[in-house]
Amino acid sequence: MRPRAFTLVELLAVIGVIALLVALSASAVTVVQRTARQTTELAALRSVLQGWMGYSLDNGGMLIPGFLPGLPAFQGNGEPIPAQTYGGGANIAARWPWRLTPYLGGDMRALFAGPQAEMWSKLENGDPEQMLYFASLYPSFGMNSTWIGGDSERLGFLPPTLPNGQPNPLANFYLRRISMARNPARVIVFASSRTNATVDGGIAEGYFRLESPMLMQPQWQERYDPEVPASFGNLSARYRDEACVGTMDGAVAAVGVNALRDMRRWADQADRADWSLPP
Repeated sequence: MRPRAFTLVELLAVIGVIALLVALSASAVTVVQRTARQTTELAALRSVLQGWMGYSLDNGGMLIPGFLPGLPAFQGNGEPIPAQTYGGGANIAARWPWRLTPYLGGDMRALFAGPQAEMWSKLENGDPEQMLYFASLYPSFGMNSTWIGGDSERLGFLPPTLPNGQPNPLANFYLRRISMARNPARVIVFASSRTNATVDGGIAEGYFRLESPMLMQPQWQERYDPEVPASFGNLSARYRDEACVGTMDGAVAAVGVNALRDMRRWADQADRADWSLPP
């Protein structure tokens, strides 16, 4: 008897099973790679938080300002950033990344983890002045600077009294010292960030500043839109709807993006999810 050949239906069934196994294998590899990148980014974020705390210890308990002109900042080699640097040395120094770098062992790479690691490699091997400027703009982690440390472009560092002599209700609404925090385990300092404020309008998986869901009015849209970073205040849910988050107590975690709509995670004095500053 001659051996019976496979029928067309049998061949199609075998091909379908093989295709399914290949798809499942590719999906498993993708999950493993994404988990590895997320783990690496969380480890980098833990180092950044340690540097952030080190700055406070060296400065009498004061928190590093997120954005404040007039403060000194230094390159990785310890030299001051020149005033005539590309983009303006004063602008670079006003942002927190280069002021924090000395507390990261002078190595900016800790701030460029995950998808931004490739950007740091390009910056490091490119024009030195452009490296100083763009490194201050696009770290992997944005700071919650409106509420932690202060931000002169977000109502920070206002005079304590109004022109009429009355107390300024917006003076010092943010935390200036770690010791002031009542809820350090829940208040965000840094989180994964992204922006399309780039030269070509493309999205960079990193930005130095985060915007909270509320200030005096809502600042986030109803839904997270990965194509519009401002939809969730420059927050990046780049790990299957999760962002890497570091809190004031030094803890790091992957948190679902929708859970971060709660203002109690952003402002230490917030007592409800939709809390805001009084107008």
